[in-house]
Amino acid sequence: MSTIQPRWYHAATLVNTTLYITGGTTQTAGKTTILDETLALDLSTAWSIDSPAFSQLAKLPFPVSGHSLSKVQATTQILLAGGESSTVLSSSPILVFDTAAATGAWSAPTLSKNATAGFHRLYHASLTTGKDGTFLQGGYQTLPANHTVVSSLVTLKNTNNFAPLATAPVPLANSAPALARHTMTLTVDGRAIILGGVNSQGVAANLSMAYVMNTQGNIAEWDAVPLNGTAPDPRMAFSAVMVNATTLLVYGGTADLNTAFSSAYYLDLPSWTWSSPAAQGEAPSLFGHTAIMAGTSMVVSFGLSSQGVPPQNNIALLDTGSNTWMTQYRPAGMVDPQAPTTGNGGHLSVGAVLGIGFVVTLAIVGGAFFLLVRRKKRRTRNTLAREYQADQTPRSAIRRQASNGSQGVFGSMATLLGFGSSKGGKGGRGGDKYGDGGANSRYSDMSLHSHPTMITSRMAQMGYSPVSLGYPETVVQHGCGQVPVASYIYPNQACVETEKEVQDGSETMVVYHMLTQAQQEALKLDQQQSLHSSLPTTTATNKSKLFELDH
Repeated sequence: MSTIQPRWYHAATLVNTTLYITGGTTQTAGKTTILDETLALDLSTAWSIDSPAFSQLAKLPFPVSGHSLSKVQATTQILLAGGESSTVLSSSPILVFDTAAATGAWSAPTLSKNATAGFHRLYHASLTTGKDGTFLQGGYQTLPANHTVVSSLVTLKNTNNFAPLATAPVPLANSAPALARHTMTLTVDGRAIILGGVNSQGVAANLSMAYVMNTQGNIAEWDAVPLNGTAPDPRMAFSAVMVNATTLLVYGGTADLNTAFSSAYYLDLPSWTWSSPAAQGEAPSLFGHTAIMAGTSMVVSFGLSSQGVPPQNNIALLDTGSNTWMTQYRPAGMVDPQAPTTGNGGHLSVGAVLGIGFVVTLAIVGGAFFLLVRRKKRRTRNTLAREYQADQTPRSAIRRQASNGSQGVFGSMATLLGFGSSKGGKGGRGGDKYGDGGANSRYSDMSLHSHPTMITSRMAQMGYSPVSLGYPETVVQHGCGQVPVASYIYPNQACVETEKEVQDGSETMVVYHMLTQAQQEALKLDQQQSLHSSLPTTTATNKSKLFELDH
């Protein structure tokens, strides 16, 4: 069992492969105590939920609970903001910790009293963007017992030494909800989504509606978006994480600060639809906890069970790939140490050898099929291009018709084996994601190879976040841009434009994505890179070639 004491209403954030946890409330000898601890949990190594390898770092200058913890964009720092303390404070705290320092310590930015006057925020929601820094939205203005819930949004930017700002366009967004103990989640395409919480009357919010704001837009406004499917019960003090570019996961929470929920609900963002598939394993009931994603694992930390009792374990794990609650954490790609071994001294069994031989043979035969049907598939695409030359043909229609083209038996088998057009653009091929069997080329004038190491850092200096370009922050952190264009460059951007082009004497149709302002700026930078001067680019700066039927 872990020797780390239970806690709730703490805060957590992920930096690279380390989970950081600060503060929170606990009980010692029947007395409620607010903590000043900083914990770290390495997610690059394996551990069991009954003995996670926590390490203790520098203590906070004072105990704090009901605060937020965020990674400062493009740095190794974490930012603690707001919360309540057992120490008398003139305003809500703002503290910074450098996770890369060998012997780090928490420090408070040097701010004038005028800068922090009136800055009181606790049990709020937060997120971080590169363009506008860290957002703190809603929460209690004073103690929770006073029930004074605010709707305003405060910005903390490292370029402004983290002085609280409430005068920028985003903080002044219209139609902001007045909620506390809610969640605010940033999507890959830069939308902030608010769910749940409690209002000033103490009523838990209904999750049949979300508040959504485009953090990268010129006009800041919260839109009330109705949600489909069977929504979770009204709740507060729950967690919300992005499982992937299009799926948000809500877990736990409470409606009365007494009874905890255990179900996990998935929200499909393209359709705004809830689902709650039956989970395997023992699901804990928790509220006042935190959750982050590590690969496909949702790592849940601490919290309270029903009747205000801490859970048996300080960590819970949900494998979102199989929707299974696990007892062992293993980093992505790690071999399961509990997997059964072969009974022949580590040598492959006869069945394994035959299986490998079958796969290799299948791949060779599939390759031959692919070469035989390539010419026929090309002719099919040319026909489709001529049939669908309308100026505004829906992108989905193009994909559907391309995938349903007559390919014959060999063509169908080649598609099933994953073979498609070898013609690629700058971003590589992402056709299989959309069900066209790789039948069409995908492009991106914003090079995947240059963004993480070159352009993204320059975009950060201009105030844009990686997610505004379609990149998850973790991709940029690890310096790896080798990801499919269709997966990350244009998530959830439905605005397209189609044009006819003549290539080698034949007309074909090309689909362009209309770029956001951040993507337009990145495109300009990318076109300045001499390494990519020989690659095809569009002449316009507000669109990017994304999809083309082979000619």
